[in-house]
Amino acid sequence: MEILADRVINPDYNYIANLFQKYKEEALRSSNRKSMFKRLEVVVKDYNNLGHKKAVLQEYDACVRKSFILYIVTSLMSHVHEKIPQAGELYYMDASASFDSLNTSITFLYTSCMAGVFPLGLFVISDEFEIILEKAVII
Repeated sequence: MEILADRVINPDYNYIANLFQKYKEEALRSSNRKSMFKRLEVVVKDYNNLGHKKAVLQEYDACVRKSFILYIVTSLMSHVHEKIPQAGELYYMDASASFDSLNTSITFLYTSCMAGVFPLGLFVISDEFEIILEKAVII
């Protein structure tokens, strides 16, 4: 019992939680800050400049209640839009749960035809409110 009570050998919960918080701040120091969005803007611009021109970014801004939305359509997804007629009429969504430290959700859009299931696009959003999902789908 003395060994379990000795905090040098067996640190308490608060010490471990504070240690993890310090690690998280050091490892993810630029996440969810202006520098992360500036870097993401550069990546999206580079992606679009390569000829893809199919990525859209709405930066998060808590002051004006504007949510983060990143929408991506790859070249394969563009071909699906062009070649499969029902892609503009019939699609379904597969959304992940919020699983990372930024609490984002990744949603894939698919369509199906006789040959199988094909991807149409994906978007990453900062929250799953109905208005945000509607805006992401419209983009």
